[in-house]
Amino acid sequence: MLTAVRQFNLTIWLVILSTFAGRFVLFMIWPFLAILLHRKFGLNEFEVGIFLALATAAGVVFGFYVGYLSDKLGRRKIMIAGLVLSIISMIVLGTADSLLMLFAGTLLQALARPMVEDPGRALMTDMVQDRDVKDMALHVRYFALNVGAATGPMLGAAAGLTGQQATFLLLGAVYGLYLAAAAIVFNIERPLQGSTMAANFSLGDVVRVLRRDNAFMLFVFAGLICSIAYGQIDAGLVQYLQQQSVVDIATLYAFLIGTNAATIVVFQFPLLKLTAGISPFLRAMIGVTLFAAGFLGFGLTPVEPPFALLVAMFILSLGEAILFPTMNIIIDRLAIPEMKGSYFGAFSFSVFGFALAPLVGGSLLYWFGGLVLWLLMTFFSVLVALLFFLADRFSERTV
Repeated sequence: MLTAVRQFNLTIWLVILSTFAGRFVLFMIWPFLAILLHRKFGLNEFEVGIFLALATAAGVVFGFYVGYLSDKLGRRKIMIAGLVLSIISMIVLGTADSLLMLFAGTLLQALARPMVEDPGRALMTDMVQDRDVKDMALHVRYFALNVGAATGPMLGAAAGLTGQQATFLLLGAVYGLYLAAAAIVFNIERPLQGSTMAANFSLGDVVRVLRRDNAFMLFVFAGLICSIAYGQIDAGLVQYLQQQSVVDIATLYAFLIGTNAATIVVFQFPLLKLTAGISPFLRAMIGVTLFAAGFLGFGLTPVEPPFALLVAMFILSLGEAILFPTMNIIIDRLAIPEMKGSYFGAFSFSVFGFALAPLVGGSLLYWFGGLVLWLLMTFFSVLVALLFFLADRFSERTV
């Protein structure tokens, strides 16, 4: 494990450290956007769902084209453009005083995010040739993401920054530092392997290749359903706590998100070692099965006192620690090397589930209540495990 980490270069460390910093600040504010929309602009659960779904959907559709462009034009150019757009979106969000401006900022952020994150993951694996180093880079990136998510809400709450609109401006400053560091590092290092598809493949050619990859298409569909379920941890869970009349929602939700991220920080690498001999698809099935157990816990346990709710989050988080790093590894192994950016971009269609998640969760909460929401998410998790099994069977390459 340490041997692989020692082979990380400046670009890999840049992506890892910037991911940590971005998530540290992002989780001080982004999950609380639903509360801001409700309290400041008077939107109900269903309207909040539509607001978030429209912006996220635009980003998802754009994400596939971004993946293709990263193969054609270069990942680093797309990342630089995405960072500039991220800074602009944070300024808009931090200063918006109308619902229209807030939506514009949310839309810009949804467009910028795949320009930074999808090419960033592909770039990390472009920088090295050794398979173990590639896998470890993806694991450490996810680890850093969760360290930021664990510490951001708690330290933000202590500093009085959690849930404050002005925190978006702080996140914009973090993206500014990322942009400056990227400009320096990208000028020093070059990827070991560049894309060779630019002169030979059109966007239509890429789409045809992806459509013929049955294992990958099943995997994308499974990821879509999984995103709908896991997306409830954001707006769905916050609105559920609000519906249950929790007095201090911000503090409880910060502890729940902190539990989620801290569990991953503590257990990700021990679980990696424990499951090292298991195939990636089987690991993914184990992870999503733990999702099902966690969602069932949300539906069957009281919110006051919150101890049982924290246990349910702990179980779900163990599943996340196994599942999400493994999904990145599966994409990297399924992808045709010349089309890696397009594969990561195409998988962003599964993130459309995050666009649907606020709408699905808000609608279920508004019309049926929390129990129906969490039972349906339990069923979705079991369905995803079955789809992973089928994708593994359809796979024509060793994963």
